Amino acid sequence: MKKGKSRDEFWLVLGILNLLAMVYPTSVYLRADSMEDQVLAVFVLFGVALLLAIVDTVTIVVAYSQ
Repeated sequence: MKKGKSRDEFWLVLGILNLLAMVYPTSVYLRADSMEDQVLAVFVLFGVALLLAIVDTVTIVVAYSQ
């Protein structure tokens, strides 16, 4: 029972951190005025998403290997 609760908390924390990490790039994209700013914001948004995917994968592998 303890391991199940621990895993539930792990997924909750990981999801909240991912959500918080995506809020700023998304708000920058939504506030962009010109087309150049929007293109830059899209690249930043995709970069953050790629970085989160890599970090999440490593975190999941480490958490579930123990």
